[in-house]
Amino acid sequence: MMKRASLLSLSQAVETAKKEASLLTSLKVSSVVGARRDEGSGLWYITMELLERKAIPDSMDLLGVYEVKLTDSGEVVDIEREGHRKRGDTH
Repeated sequence: MMKRASLLSLSQAVETAKKEASLLTSLKVSSVVGARRDEGSGLWYITMELLERKAIPDSMDLLGVYEVKLTDSGEVVDIEREGHRKRGDTH
């Protein structure tokens, strides 16, 4: 069985997911914490933290953890909030 070639590279998938997540949620991307491609479905799974609430001090910022699913052509098929944390939390 031959592997399907992806139309998007990893860096292209991450950049597309960051741009689309910001547009769809109106939130600023803080960081990308994971990225993988499922060989079976061909979908990209990009996990990132978006700034949901700015606070003083910064360690109290509220970050939402989101997973964005993209097709090989860069179309977002799903975005889901997986959870949240304060920036200062280490676990």
